[in-house]
Amino acid sequence: MRLLIEDFPYPSNSVRELLCEGDYRIAGDVCRVSKIGYYYNPLIRDCVFILPKVILDYHDNDSDDTVFGNLSPLDIIDVDKALSNELLNPDQRNFIYNFSTWIYRAIFEYAKINDKLPENQQSKIIYRKQFHRVDHNGQQNDSTLLDTILSLIRFANENREYFIFIIRNIHSGYNKIHWNKTISKKDTIIYDGAPYYIDTVNRKKQINFDEELLIIFYSILAHVRDKYGFPINFDVNYQLITGYKFESYIAGLGKSRLLQIKYKYFSDKALQLWHLCYNFFTVSELMSSKPDTDEYLLVSDFDIVFETMIDTLISESNIPVALRNQRDGKIVDHIYPYTSLISSDNIYYIGDSKYYKIGGAVHGYSEYKQYTYARNVIHYNINLLLRNNKSLLANKLLYRDSLTEGYNPTPNFFISAEIDDQYRYNEPGIHLRKNRDGKNYSVSRHFENRLFDRDTLWLSHYNINFLYVVALFISSNQNARDDFKARIRQSFREHLIGFLNGMYDFYIFNGDKEDMESFVNDHFRELSGKLFHFSGTLIMALEKGHADSTKIHQLYSTQFSKHQLPLPF
Repeated sequence: MRLLIEDFPYPSNSVRELLCEGDYRIAGDVCRVSKIGYYYNPLIRDCVFILPKVILDYHDNDSDDTVFGNLSPLDIIDVDKALSNELLNPDQRNFIYNFSTWIYRAIFEYAKINDKLPENQQSKIIYRKQFHRVDHNGQQNDSTLLDTILSLIRFANENREYFIFIIRNIHSGYNKIHWNKTISKKDTIIYDGAPYYIDTVNRKKQINFDEELLIIFYSILAHVRDKYGFPINFDVNYQLITGYKFESYIAGLGKSRLLQIKYKYFSDKALQLWHLCYNFFTVSELMSSKPDTDEYLLVSDFDIVFETMIDTLISESNIPVALRNQRDGKIVDHIYPYTSLISSDNIYYIGDSKYYKIGGAVHGYSEYKQYTYARNVIHYNINLLLRNNKSLLANKLLYRDSLTEGYNPTPNFFISAEIDDQYRYNEPGIHLRKNRDGKNYSVSRHFENRLFDRDTLWLSHYNINFLYVVALFISSNQNARDDFKARIRQSFREHLIGFLNGMYDFYIFNGDKEDMESFVNDHFRELSGKLFHFSGTLIMALEKGHADSTKIHQLYSTQFSKHQLPLPF
């Protein structure tokens, strides 16, 4: 197996023979691979994987980027050679193989989702080529060599008990003595009146077709392990088919022999195993007969794939079109209604996926664009209110309070990927991350100390474990996806509430409704942007450490009681 990493600056002469046409950019003597995925290169007769740049540790000079903290991508182009030279340890090597196949499956899942869209909405970033072949039933089969290998490995891993059961059944009775033949053909020794037989006749083993299928299967696994480097572990005592004989199986003998013994199998497992072996020999024979033929499944613009993965896991599908595809041409990555940070009403949460190397930072244009997303969402909801159309008002969320003219804070965040330091696929690993200025937030505002002003927009940035995202994205367990969606939405809300508690002191008005209205009218100018009202509750937010906050609190300390978010509803 050969390994390349997206957008790393390889010396051209080190990777040129590995590349398919059009998959790279060359500037001078530097080559950067622009697509991600898998292809079989017939020139080197090996699989090549291109991994996303999220695996790279960020450095200012991208030629210094590393993998696993200390390895240059140049050192691990040939993964098995890197292992034998002890540049990679076995755990790192296994991670690379596993991660490569997870990425392949994620691209395959993305392609399936994309194919279901109307043609005018389909992404044009997918590049596919398979060995077109017809199976033994005359059906078209377009799976790649990698599909076939992964299916074989998956069957081996998921059916260990089945193999143990078959082997026990095959060998049961092998050592039992055939007494009729022993008595009639072997010499007897009489001792103390009892017969003894020094030489016995065991029951003879008949040809067992289950065993032959297992030998073929394990021979294929051994071939895949030795030729392509996949880390496959199995322990069998069979004499496997290897060398020249296995090459003859690839050239056609394997298919012929499988067809001869096909009708000996009746169980679903045995038939499934037979089909897997037959598919392997079919694609291998095609590759052998057409040595200049390649195959691939690749994507350009992997950020679109990452965005789709995150959107599938956190967003809502039934969002008004104008909120996602905004009138100024901007398209929101992720948006969903969820409980407000202040009240029990729903408000839109707005997210944007950022696909970077490990440690890459968001800044500049991306931040300004994210603020614009939020402003457009606020404006959309205010328009619904102003138009006073009952059918449209059903989609309105509480953004502006008519009493205080304050605005409900809009949750707004970036989400980017990192690799879990223990390579775990079962931990989401969501946490706030710092920007280049060392803060874990950004802010855009016209006035200080006005949380409830329309133009006060706080922006947070989260990291999530990329391995977890990939695993959940390709999972067929919809319950697990739904559970994660509920948990991550709650987690974002809790993080953002904690952030606001750290930035502001919150107070609840102690008087009744009439007192509340009079207080707002009397102090509207002074407290503009600091007050917000919902469900009979008036709250005041004062920015911690701000010069005006102490003075305002002293003036109104008898009318307000201090609270923290989440407030009692």
